[in-house]
Amino acid sequence: MSLTNEFQKDVAVKLNNLFHAKILELETRSYDTYLQIKQEYMYQISVIQATRPNHNININASNISGNWLSCLSEPFTEYNLADLTNQEPDYQSNIYSPRIDIAITPTVIKNRSRKVSLGVYRLAEEVQLFSLIHNLQFIREIESNFRRISNHNMRMHNLYPPEDVEYVNRRPMHLFGIEIENQKNPKHLMGDFLNAISLSKIPIMLFPEHRIEDAMKMLLFSSAIKNIKDVPIYNLLSRVIILTINQFRSIINSFLHSENLDLIQVESYR
Repeated sequence: MSLTNEFQKDVAVKLNNLFHAKILELETRSYDTYLQIKQEYMYQISVIQATRPNHNININASNISGNWLSCLSEPFTEYNLADLTNQEPDYQSNIYSPRIDIAITPTVIKNRSRKVSLGVYRLAEEVQLFSLIHNLQFIREIESNFRRISNHNMRMHNLYPPEDVEYVNRRPMHLFGIEIENQKNPKHLMGDFLNAISLSKIPIMLFPEHRIEDAMKMLLFSSAIKNIKDVPIYNLLSRVIILTINQFRSIINSFLHSENLDLIQVESYR
């Protein structure tokens, strides 16, 4: 197993411990909010059952306390032709199976005990689950810390992050989508940025210290294209949170420490 894989799994274990503690705290201290999330979660499962008879969800195992927020390492995803037609899927007609390194997301348990993101399924048009979880104080605090450091990283490279926080993906597969990046080629980097944006409400790119400069050069290139050619790709790419792996680990460990939980120990360098 590579260091990156070890890091992903360590992050998933430690964050799931944090989420479990926060769920118990929410149920005790703010039961109305907990109940609202529970009702929305169960409603979305009922939508899946009604629209996808072959969903293969283990309803008994997909309980609210263990699944309304989970951290997954390389979660399974796939899109097929049925996603274009809203009909029962032909499982042989896959068109793309995008992957992301780490996802923080509502989940369900499939019949073979595999935990998958709830966002893999076609949810109700008025789905509120991601927004309800996103509005929780500890989630907002985590995001705020990420954005503060990311904005500093960009300014240090003469880049200007958007003044407003706009969530481009209105119907995400994951709440947070995290790519651990070591690409140097700007074309490949841009593709990974777009992958994180297309799958998640809050896209995050993590870089080893010696690689973050390459990400900033790609953003500088996209900013130049915007200024010279009036192609607004920078407007989209600059919505991504950009952190070093050490910065990410330090922020998460501060939340783990506040709950007296084990810290992330593994370092990831490819």
